[in-house]
Amino acid sequence: MWLANEEKKCLLFEYEHEKCKPSGKSRRFVNANRLFYTLFIVSVLVFIGLYAAISWHDKGLNNYFSTVNDSKSITDQENSTKSDSGISGNSTIIPNLTTSESISTTQIPFKDDCSVPVFDPWDETVKPFLTDTDFTKNCDRTWKPYTELKNGTWIIVQEKPGMNCKARCHHFPDLTSSVKISDWFEPGPTDCEFLEAACWEKGFFSEKEVYGYIHTQIPPSKREKMEKPKIRKSENPDVFVFILDSITPHSAKRSLPKTLEHFKSKHQAVDFPFLSQVGVRSQMNAFALFFGKQVEAGTIKGGKPLEADWAEEEYCKKYLDDKPNIFRDFGEAGYTTVHIDDWYLQTLTYNPVCLGFEHYYTNHTFYPFTYINEVSGIKKTKDSLKGSDLCRESYHGAIDYFDQFAEAYSDRPMFALQWFVMLGHEKLTWAKRGDDSILAWFERNFELFDNAFVIITSDHGFRAGSSDYYQTEIGAFEKHNPFLQISVPKKYRDNGILEVMKENAQRLQTHYDTRATILDILKYQPSFNFTGRSTLKISDEKGNSYLRHQPNFPRNCEHLPIPQQYCICKSKSTDMMNVDGLADRFGNALLKHIEDELVRLNLTSLCHSFKVTEVVSLDLHGDSIGSNAMYHISVKTNLPAHFDAVITEDKETGKMEFKEIERLDRYGTTADCSAPINFTSLCYCKN
Repeated sequence: MWLANEEKKCLLFEYEHEKCKPSGKSRRFVNANRLFYTLFIVSVLVFIGLYAAISWHDKGLNNYFSTVNDSKSITDQENSTKSDSGISGNSTIIPNLTTSESISTTQIPFKDDCSVPVFDPWDETVKPFLTDTDFTKNCDRTWKPYTELKNGTWIIVQEKPGMNCKARCHHFPDLTSSVKISDWFEPGPTDCEFLEAACWEKGFFSEKEVYGYIHTQIPPSKREKMEKPKIRKSENPDVFVFILDSITPHSAKRSLPKTLEHFKSKHQAVDFPFLSQVGVRSQMNAFALFFGKQVEAGTIKGGKPLEADWAEEEYCKKYLDDKPNIFRDFGEAGYTTVHIDDWYLQTLTYNPVCLGFEHYYTNHTFYPFTYINEVSGIKKTKDSLKGSDLCRESYHGAIDYFDQFAEAYSDRPMFALQWFVMLGHEKLTWAKRGDDSILAWFERNFELFDNAFVIITSDHGFRAGSSDYYQTEIGAFEKHNPFLQISVPKKYRDNGILEVMKENAQRLQTHYDTRATILDILKYQPSFNFTGRSTLKISDEKGNSYLRHQPNFPRNCEHLPIPQQYCICKSKSTDMMNVDGLADRFGNALLKHIEDELVRLNLTSLCHSFKVTEVVSLDLHGDSIGSNAMYHISVKTNLPAHFDAVITEDKETGKMEFKEIERLDRYGTTADCSAPINFTSLCYCKN
């Protein structure tokens, strides 16, 4: 009789042999069959053993223990993630994968399905654009100010025969009020926060300006009027956010090597190289960071619409005072706050021209300094901050003001958001001239920064380059890849926080995640003494904190709130320039759309019409789906102008949909005539 267990063995090996068919064979034949399989299995095991022994000899014990330790490390990390975050255990960390292409790509871990190009910051294709742009190299580094404001008194420190020096105070009672400028007065005590000092010498017909300087201080009277802090610094550390406008991870390495080395080696800063902007200009990205709102509509890769939270009517035509924002959050929590933007037009209120805040929204603001520098100061005062003669620029004044703020409020938790607009905005290597100054600033504030959360980031990638630069692969990538590095207070660096940050640094991130991190520091981590690592979903927020395990969904262009034209994940694309007539058709369609936009904005009387001079590139995106085909086009026009856009075409109807259009040329003031009606970079002014 055929035994049931023997039948199972035949099914296991799936042998189509007479021996494996039910029959009336004797038990003796069955035993012979058993012996055959036993000998077969033993032979296989002996062969495997010999092969393993040879491999062991070749690779050695070290390789074995390395493999065991690596496996244990990954397993421990997975177990830690499961127990700490409560996420199902499918977030296995996989190693970076590299594919061999003209430009290598790195696969971001966590199975995020996002590959990003890997570039050498000194790649041969970028070198022609790295020209020497240091306009301060011949300035007078021995020059010292003639005047000084110290301990509430301004004095003359360099007397010269025939020179007459006085000062005046510039004050804004409120942000939207007119500036109040005092009469010129002699040296002596002053409670002025922003003081313009000037000197004159007698000329042939009248006195001649020979000196102008902006002094700042935190007046004791202003500090005394403030409430005593409700929170303690030991539990609520300082938070400093420094924004370097237009700086990318690559340009930071080229231009600020000393500062970055100090920040990483002395403060154990973590580099986040995969940050993607979410809007075309500074203002759009500032709304994401300050308010958590998307103000630029678009399409996420894959075709899903990305709706704007606020239309221009909401974020631009109305004051922002009643909107929840990062400054109010810190102020209400008991922090002393300052906003330092070294540009007079201010990020939130320009391009387009918007109302911004009506009233003061922080305890201190640098705005009066920039107003003196660019509007109300005498010519010598303005000249003193141009850098070419006296080596001093507006960012130096901003650094000094930060130091005064930090010294005045050293006994209480502080929040500072400082925006360096002018340092690196215009040229790829412009920021290099500030490396020594910023390094010296970090060194003299070592203890302050070592006990604070310090976030150094940028608003967007580098946008002020030539159109030729953006035709290189590294240039196209840098356009949308802002810089981000973060350090944490030294007392928290051994509690697992750095490990989680480094884990998240290998994933695609946005300004919404930076914002969520700031809110986590302010509102949630203090309750856990900054040991919270479990995933946290903050109500009404789009991002996830870098200090915690992030959710396990894929972080890529299809899942994060990033308009497709800004997402840095590499997409497969096909060059369509050789398809007969296609480039001309799309180029003319783009300019027709621009013309329609100018009509819609009632700007045709002010702005020129464009004509195509060259379609620089036309690519079909590999992730086009269904009946829609998605193209990326770059067009140069007469006048000149250079436009970059994503176009979606319905394959059946031929209908085109145009997403946000970027103007790549350095258009300067050529669009300013549109500001009183509807500012748009699509305009090239007739006058």
